[in-house]
Amino acid sequence: MDGIKELKIVRWSIIITIVISVMSLAIYDLIYYQTHGKQSLEPVFIKSGFGEITLSNTVQSYSISNDIYQDKDLGFQILKPNNTWKVIPMSDNMDDESMLNLKTKGFLDGIYLEQNNKTHFMIAVFDVSQKSSFELANYVDTQIESMKNNPNVEITLKQISPSNDWSIFGAHAHSTDVDSYGEQLLYLENNKLYMLQYTGLSPSEMKTEMKSEYRSILDSFKIIG
Repeated sequence: MDGIKELKIVRWSIIITIVISVMSLAIYDLIYYQTHGKQSLEPVFIKSGFGEITLSNTVQSYSISNDIYQDKDLGFQILKPNNTWKVIPMSDNMDDESMLNLKTKGFLDGIYLEQNNKTHFMIAVFDVSQKSSFELANYVDTQIESMKNNPNVEITLKQISPSNDWSIFGAHAHSTDVDSYGEQLLYLENNKLYMLQYTGLSPSEMKTEMKSEYRSILDSFKIIG
């Protein structure tokens, strides 16, 4: 199979899986979801697998350059540490009909952040304004519960804001055939769910320089607009 076509299929399958997992929360009878207005979030220092990162909705004073990717329509910005990193819009990997179908389920769009033709980070944005019940804690618990049947998956971190506006969790899959790490940072604001996801090598197996570079990407993610 052509390499580019195969990569698009993999990206598409990731989108479908995530949309289903987010939208399936509608079946739960949860606490009424109260609209999050645009409020200044005091910086929160949270533990990532890559080290401590700062979460806030205050844009840092970066000079806008080729190293900063801003998406004003979706309302976020993120750092590209150097010119080896590329931003690929998710919508580039699907036709209009497929995109329209996903939009009816609340998916707005997102990006892949790739290095050397490998996807390491993904940001997906969802409209949750029509959901009268959405709790980050339930979403995270649902994801973790789905992994419990696999004895080779270890949950390495889990932290959820009591105010239901952010969460982070990580998992390490390891066996004789698989050694992969995944981490998901979720941020809920202005009726949008922002999902920043990393998949790849475990931070514990990275060289210090690489781990620092990946930490800087997570740390740079900010809500704008």
